[in-house]
Order: sequence, then C-alpha cells, then structure tokens
Amino acid sequence: MYILHIINYFIYVINHYAMDRDLYAELLKWKESEDRKPLMIRGVRQCGKTYLMKKFGEENYPSVAYLKFEGNESLCRLFDGDLDPKRLITAISIHLDMDIGTDTLLIFDEIQDCGRAMTSLKSFAESAPEYHIICAGSLLGLQGKGSFPVGKVSFMDLYPMSFREFVRASNRRLYNHIMGSGRPDDTSEGMLKALNLEYLAVGGMPEAVSKWMETRSMAEVDRVLKEISESYKLDFLKHVPEKDIKKVNLIWDSIPSQLATENRRFFFGHAIEGARSKDLADSLQWLIDAGMIYKVPRAERIGIPLSSFVSDNLFKIYMMDVGILRYKAGVSAAHIMEDRLDPLFKGGMTENYIMCELTAYGHAGEGYWGSGNQAEVDFLLTADAGIIPVEVKSRDKYRAAGLKEYIDTYHPANAMVISGKEYCINGIVTTVPMYFIWMLGEIIAGS
Repeated sequence: MYILHIINYFIYVINHYAMDRDLYAELLKWKESEDRKPLMIRGVRQCGKTYLMKKFGEENYPSVAYLKFEGNESLCRLFDGDLDPKRLITAISIHLDMDIGTDTLLIFDEIQDCGRAMTSLKSFAESAPEYHIICAGSLLGLQGKGSFPVGKVSFMDLYPMSFREFVRASNRRLYNHIMGSGRPDDTSEGMLKALNLEYLAVGGMPEAVSKWMETRSMAEVDRVLKEISESYKLDFLKHVPEKDIKKVNLIWDSIPSQLATENRRFFFGHAIEGARSKDLADSLQWLIDAGMIYKVPRAERIGIPLSSFVSDNLFKIYMMDVGILRYKAGVSAAHIMEDRLDPLFKGGMTENYIMCELTAYGHAGEGYWGSGNQAEVDFLLTADAGIIPVEVKSRDKYRAAGLKEYIDTYHPANAMVISGKEYCINGIVTTVPMYFIWMLGEIIAGS
C-alpha cells in the first residue's frame, strides 16, 4: 500500500505541474481588479480551460460553485424568466445545495450551450459586480451567439501549452535554473534540446502532456491525440452549418500536406480539387474564428500598419497545436526523435511550432514577406522600432538569403533568425534558439 501511495503521489505531482499555466497570473490580477467584470476564457476544446478555472478557484476562494451547461437542460432552465442576480444566486444555491456568497467563485462552463446564461452576465456586471464569475466555452461553440453581452465581459485566451509550460511541467528544477540565469547555459542547453524534441512529438494539449509525463508512452499520447481529433470532428457536426461541414473537414485534413510544400502557401484547390476562394472562404473562416488554425497573410510591401500591406489571397495556414499536426500527418515520434522527417515537412512543422509559440507569448505573426517567387521571410512582427523580420530555419546549417534580401531592401533596425543554433547577436541579427522562443518578449521590448 505504501508503494502504491508513493506512485499515486508522483502521478498527482506530474499532473499538477502539467497544467501549471501562464494564464494563472492574469487570473490573479483579474480577481484583485477594482473594475472586475465577469470573465470569459476562450480557447479550443480540451486546451485546459476547465482545469485552470477549478484550480484557480480551489486555491484562491473559500468555495467554488461549478456549473456545466453542456447537456444539462435542468441547469439551463434556472435562467428562464427574469435574470435578476439575487434570484439567480438563490436558484443556483438550491440547485447545487450549497451556500453562495460574494467570496464564492462561480464557474459557468460550456456557457455557449445556454444563451440565457450568457445574457445574465450583463445583469451580474451591472447589478451585482461583487460576485466573481468566470466562464469558459469553446471558440467554435461561441461563434454567432447573438445573445452575448458585449462590453460587459472581460476576455482571456487560453492556448495549448507552450514549450515554456511544457518545460515547467517536465522539470521544474530545470525551468527555475533557466529563469534564474536568464537564458540557457552549458548545463541546460542539451536538456532543453531533448525536451524540445519531446514537445514536437507530444504537442501542447494538456491531456496529451499529462499522459506523456505519466506513462512515457507515445502510443498512449497518440491515443489521446486521436480522441481529441475525433472530438473536433464531432464539434464540426454540432456547430458548423450543414452546408459547410464537408468543406471544413477537407480544409482541416489538408493542412499537413499543404505545409509539406516548398513555399507552404495554402491553396484551396489542394483541399478540394478545382475549388476557388469564393467556394471555401467561409469554411476557412470558421476554422480561423474557432482558433483551430492560424492564418498568416503575405506582404509584398512593408509599412505600418502592416495590415494595410498584406494580401487576402496569398497566405499560409498553421494548426493550433504541433502534436495534433504530427498525429494528423501520420508521423511517428521516432521520425522526429531520429531526425528522419522529409525536409519539406520538417520545415513546415518547424514553422507551425514557431507560429504556436509566437501566439502563446503574444507575438503572433502578423504576416510573412515575399518578393516575387525569389525570396521570403517567414514571419513579420511589429515592435516600437518598426517591423521585425523573423526567418525560421529547421536546420543548424543554413543560408538566410531571404532575410538578407529583406534587410538590404528595407533596412530594419532589428532582425531575427530562429534555429537550432545558440543565442547570439551579429550586427542587427539576433539568433534565437527554437527551444527558447519565450525570450522573444525581452528582445522585442528592447527593439
């Protein structure tokens, strides 16, 4: 029994750390805010919203009232009639058989399944701001909800776990060592490289990360990723207009192969033979609005704001999680660990990983640069000093010809290369290791 207790304890610790999210600090600020409104946490299904809300409530409030609306008609009926907060609090207290005070955290989960509950957030914001309410819903389900109380709700976005969160989950001591020294050193660099390969295989979906920490079995990870992928397909059936379901599925399924091309551009005709933009644009937008994919448009001119110079017709598409991408591409973990990926797909997967990291740290690529068909820079970021070009290289040995042409043409104050090389500065070009992208904030702030 003693050995079993020890094993269960370590499993608890592993799972506890695997869900230790950066957004937690923002939730603490929200709790103490003087002008606090009901909070909506948005994110794709199974990115950890429910766990984060419960963990935050258990650690910071005397009590938590958890309400899950999905498939719960009796709960939704509590919101029929008037939406006076006092009446609702009484009804919820009776429903849960618990006392609810202003020191209780109210969690409205899967709120997209109860339009009246969403509407009630306005009443709470205006008449009972002393109550602390956090809501969550999948971005796919929240689309097109006309009853949303605009202006009465604060928002936070939760993404799949970043590599920084993965490192913290995998080895807290290593993470603390890196944070203490400011960046990787001789002690930590090799460990980070190994963990980065693991992350490329596992991805950032919390359940997959927890399963990897618990079992060290990629077969178990793939089982989880399969279940998540299938749940997304079911979500399409539930939320996407019937006329668009097939098109959404075909676009979603085509992304891995579209990333395994020379220039990585997205072509509608590769998703459905002969299709054009007008045929699939609405379906593509569904996936973008649902947070399932990221769209990076092409800029052939550079200026501020960058949005004025990007193309609506030329763009790249990336998946929201590199583990899901690996699974859907049919790539085994061994292909990554042993560096046996086709160079074209490896380049596309690396770009996808960088895009996920940029998004997680608040520096999402606003565009990429292309000069005809001759030169290209993978991402463009806006900073106080201007547009920062970012070139991504999946190999340690490379020629950054596209970045050189960009620099010669636009003379930026700063430029970056993200690769497997160590951190260094050469003139205006900063080389950032792909296993330490979270330092980008520091670099951009200094630009």
